[in-house]
Amino acid sequence: MGFVPFCSLSIIPWIFGGVIAEHSIFILLFYSAIILSFLGGMSWGWSDNSYSQELNLIYGIGFSLFSCLILFAAFKNHMLSLCLSFIGFNAFYYFESKSDILFDQNIEYKELRKNLTVLVSICFLVTIAYIVNPYS
Repeated sequence: MGFVPFCSLSIIPWIFGGVIAEHSIFILLFYSAIILSFLGGMSWGWSDNSYSQELNLIYGIGFSLFSCLILFAAFKNHMLSLCLSFIGFNAFYYFESKSDILFDQNIEYKELRKNLTVLVSICFLVTIAYIVNPYS
């Protein structure tokens, strides 16, 4: 269900355009920052023996701060904020795949996270395409 806002908010600019598109893109960026911050917070609870728990905490806080950067950039430059969101979500997936020992043990979760990351990345690319589209 968390993917539905990503999908909806990335399609709305193509349908309505104008002021509604601007608001939709800003809400998409705001929602992205919230979700990435939440994902960063998840890493605080990972308990594993192969990586330091303090390192997971540092990375989790880093992703939460990166989310703040996405949000601040959204007020000035939507394109920059979308690119940062794209990078942030893919970087978190990479971090999670390397740091969480349960990631490889639960194949269904691993596939779900991969699919959601790809779909959210496509939403960011669709929104970027709207911004660079000369007919928008």
